[in-house]
Order: sequence, then structure tokens, then C-alpha cells
Amino acid sequence: MRPLFSLGLILALLTLAPSRVLGAGDEPVEEPSKPPDKKPQTATSLGHRFQFGFGVRAGTGYRVIMPYEEENCGEADKSVCGGRQPFWLELSPSFGLLDSLELLADVRLILEKDFSESTGFFVAPGIKYYTDPEDIFKLFFTGQLVLESQDQKHDPSLSSFDIGIRSVLGLQFDILRYVGLFAQGGIIIGFKRWLTFSVDFAGGVQLRY
Repeated sequence: MRPLFSLGLILALLTLAPSRVLGAGDEPVEEPSKPPDKKPQTATSLGHRFQFGFGVRAGTGYRVIMPYEEENCGEADKSVCGGRQPFWLELSPSFGLLDSLELLADVRLILEKDFSESTGFFVAPGIKYYTDPEDIFKLFFTGQLVLESQDQKHDPSLSSFDIGIRSVLGLQFDILRYVGLFAQGGIIIGFKRWLTFSVDFAGGVQLRY
């Protein structure tokens, strides 16, 4: 009987232990809450996905013209002509399909008269690809089609329309997600009116939203 009595006493003490610790009417002691985990702050993306952009750039360059026939290419009695391109201003609306890829359409306004005794303009739709879209400094290059219109007043027999291709290599500095500065160099090959090789250099700013 004595072992059974001892076992019953131990069970009774274990049953009453919580009520003795808390006492009547006492509330359970709550453990201190842990501070919420702070999520790491992520940097603002510098990619151009789904952003509309508008760029403005100014520049000039050097051009070589090789006529298919004996047309006047700006220098009398020469089959190949070379010289500085007239100073120009380009407007460049764009839209970011991806962080690294934009659709764009450059519109060039020629601000000086050419040897053709006229000014002109061209439109160059295409794509622009950024090699490191999230970096502040990023390289880019373009592939574009060029459609040019310029009256040839010095030789009315020549077409005012020309077509070509263009590629640009540049460096962009995105100050903010919405503002970028850039410098670039480009090559244009025209082939309808005559065979033309142009190298140009420009700098400007791009605004995005």
C-alpha cells in the first residue's frame, strides 16, 4: 500500500503545480514578442522595361559619297567626295520592351545647308540593346533602318529619297531611373541615291517615365 500511496501523492502534486505557480486569477506570463524581421531594401531598378523615353542629341560627322554614275557629289570632277556632315539635331522617342531592349525611332533634323543647297531630315526606326541594364554605366548598340528625304537642288535629276542602314555604339550614364546622359558614335550606309558611308558622333540626354 505504501508504494501506491507515494505514487498517488506525486501525481497529485504534479496536477496542482501549475495552479500554485500562477495562483488564482493570475494571467499567464507572455514571452516577449520578437521584433519583425526587416526585409532587405532593394535598390531601384535602372532597367528600362515598360518605360516611355524621349531622347535629344546633337552631333556631326564625316561622310564619303561614291556616285553610281557621274553625278555631282559636292566636289567638281571627282568620282568620290568626302567632307564634314552638316550639324544636326536628333529627337528619339522610345519604349522599353525589356530591361535591356528598347524600340526607338530617331528623327534627324539637319540644321545646316548641304552641298545640295538644301537641308533635310531622316527617320531611323529600330532597336537599342543595353549590355548591362541594371548598371549605372552601360554600353548600348542599335540596329536601324534609315529613310532620308533631301532635295538635290544642285542636280534635280537626282532622287530626293534615300534608304540605308545604321548602327550606333554608345555609353549611357543613368543618373536616375528616369534620366540618362549618353555619348555615342554611329555608322550609316546609304545605297539608293548613291553609295554613302557616314561616321558621326553625338551626345545628349534621355528622359523616361
